[in-house]
Amino acid sequence: MDPSIPEDQRNGNGHRYVKYAMNRLLVRLQVRKKERERKKKKRPALMWETWEEENSMCLLENYSDDLDLDNQNVLVSETAEPPSNLTLPLLRYQREWLAWSLKQEESATRGGILADEMGMGKTVQAIALVLAKRQLQKTTSDSSILSSSPGTSQKFPAVKGTLVVCPVVGVMQWFSEIDHCTTKGSNKILVYHGTDREKHMHKLAEYDFVITTYSTIEDDYSKYTIPSKQQSKNLKPLVEMLDQKTVLKGGKGKTDSDPETDIRKRGRRKGMRHSTMTGKWSNNGSIDNSASSDEDVSRRKSVLHSVKWDRIILDEAHYVKDARCNTARAAFALESSYKWALTGISLQNHMGELYSFVRFLQVIPYAYYFCKDCDCRGLDYSFSTECPQCHHNRARHFLWWKKCIARPLRKIKYNGAGRDAMVLLKHKILKNLLLKRTKKERAAELALPPKIITLRKDSLDDNEKDYYISLCEEAMSKMDRYDRAGTQRNNLLAMFTRLQQAVDHPYLVEYSDTYYASWNTDAGSVEQSCCLCHDEVESPVVTSCGHVFCKTCFLDKTGSMGEVSCPSCSKPLTDDSSTYNGKGDSNSKPTVKGFRSSSIVNKIQLDDFRTSTKIEALREEIRFMVERDGSAKGIVFSQFASFLDLIQYSLQKSGIKCVQLVGSMSIAARDAAITRFIEDPDCRIFLMSFKAGGVALNLTVASHVFLMDSCLNPAIEQQAQDRAHRIGQHKPVRIVRFVIEDTIDERILQSQEKKKHFQRMVGGSFEAWEKLSLEDWVFLFECEFV
Repeated sequence: MDPSIPEDQRNGNGHRYVKYAMNRLLVRLQVRKKERERKKKKRPALMWETWEEENSMCLLENYSDDLDLDNQNVLVSETAEPPSNLTLPLLRYQREWLAWSLKQEESATRGGILADEMGMGKTVQAIALVLAKRQLQKTTSDSSILSSSPGTSQKFPAVKGTLVVCPVVGVMQWFSEIDHCTTKGSNKILVYHGTDREKHMHKLAEYDFVITTYSTIEDDYSKYTIPSKQQSKNLKPLVEMLDQKTVLKGGKGKTDSDPETDIRKRGRRKGMRHSTMTGKWSNNGSIDNSASSDEDVSRRKSVLHSVKWDRIILDEAHYVKDARCNTARAAFALESSYKWALTGISLQNHMGELYSFVRFLQVIPYAYYFCKDCDCRGLDYSFSTECPQCHHNRARHFLWWKKCIARPLRKIKYNGAGRDAMVLLKHKILKNLLLKRTKKERAAELALPPKIITLRKDSLDDNEKDYYISLCEEAMSKMDRYDRAGTQRNNLLAMFTRLQQAVDHPYLVEYSDTYYASWNTDAGSVEQSCCLCHDEVESPVVTSCGHVFCKTCFLDKTGSMGEVSCPSCSKPLTDDSSTYNGKGDSNSKPTVKGFRSSSIVNKIQLDDFRTSTKIEALREEIRFMVERDGSAKGIVFSQFASFLDLIQYSLQKSGIKCVQLVGSMSIAARDAAITRFIEDPDCRIFLMSFKAGGVALNLTVASHVFLMDSCLNPAIEQQAQDRAHRIGQHKPVRIVRFVIEDTIDERILQSQEKKKHFQRMVGGSFEAWEKLSLEDWVFLFECEFV
């Protein structure tokens, strides 16, 4: 809020404040109008200036409206009848979506965002859209694959199919949903995944649905955008020569610089870029993918990027929330006539995540770069000095989103430009792109049973408490040391993870197979987010190249893709045994049946196995579950795969049958685990990590969810809860959250409430905790034991 507003007027929704803000707006609009008129005297008005005038009209019309982004949807009253090939009936809100989405595909946007709360049937709604549009096309004889959409090229062959991109765990879910809710034989489905996936490259046009994963498109995309090892060898003499020149001139090179990147930068300064495919330099500011006429198109681009799809659907679209990561870039590079993003959490941390959806949908003008001096526009900004289209200087170009939304929002507390951005965001972007309904709003239609959340608090026993206090003291001493060295922020997540593990079970620290590099004396800068999913690291793996991954993400990528490279530095990702420095030797004794050879169960002395407070609490809750309902089943979530192994071993000793889902499992193995849990009445417990099973699964056979540890991002826990509380559930769903008193568990709960409260205050928007401050981290580590 503007600090210049009188104290008695600082009332966010008060009449006096709105009137004051409106007066300030009129002043700003008048200044902008005069500036445009001044420019018109020198040259004709440009397209982006016309859009600026439209924005001004939008501000005048909607400035006094409520800016709560959770209530931005225009009411949808029109419904559409489900297509004949859909065998499942649609609820009213789903028929409303069908009518809305069909209109969206005829609009300039040609797609949008379905952000219904998790468990409301987004998959079925998306399938209904595909079938309805196909039925409509047959009726009108108007094939959509001949249509074009803004920003897409016409150089690729068009195919009739819909490409579905989802997490690995969601592949078989999509396959089974399509098979279950459509007429038998009406759709041909291809699962494009695994090391032999390219054998289907010449048959893509035959399929109605092609289902793939985010890791697959990222890997395929990286192969054609990251220089090969041989190209790096060819560049080596030039790198050495330039380095020698730098030394002779007395220049100081950066110790963390990448010579190959420097070569590309030097080349771009001359208006040239190195081609990643041919090893040649091109002077048009873009990658030269030219090839001889007899060269197959798949040699120049990946299979999925070599065709124009009828429709692309990103399921769990928050996987591309970071527009700078390779996964997002791979999704942006896909060509299609229509684009859809499905997500139950459209905004997790900050407004930049919403830009990623806008960029994927290629929304005009917000996704585009514009020239201040002409009508040049583009989706990418890869040139270094001179624009290859208009030849104006790079500095004369701007990103519309950054100019109108991102930059003003950073000043939300200081001037009215922030409110301008919020009005535009709500009325010019979200209202035209996004449809969001909640279970609470549609409770009468859904008729879901209640969700009962219980916070169970326990205390560590004396041995566990002593161990935890010693780790706290060690962490605080390390913080002081890192503070003196200036590397405190880089090492906080390592200490945070270690304390969380100690609260779950001391074995997770004592026999850790994923020690963070920051605990070594030679640790420098350690990344705090996974290089693949860009979330907080879960069961961290530090590779030989020094980059950090969630263990599930690492195993998922290396296990299913074959030989792959690091998305950050392009070095090969290999299963380096030096990454796993746990105690014990898995080869020194026979492996325990039912557990992987690398499992923590094969490292501990089972004859002297010690349980933990949380495991005992879980066993008690499972006993309560069975006493209440003899047929009940439950899902157990944890951030740490090793903890799931310990739980499984303990439960099996008690005669409780369970199954586990981990990131290293193939799609077939995951499907087999899910099928066993659903169909075997004796299999009571499904163990899974938040990362591997927290999204895309429909497990309504379970009526209990046990959250063994807490996440800094509460949305992750919400996703896990809704694996059971969703359409098809007929029993009350009981959620048990396990918390250990006077430990980091309670600190995380307080941090979650702080984040929720902050998001509520600002309508679920603004820069909501983009990163934890140093003070927040210190708060998490404070030890309250006496």
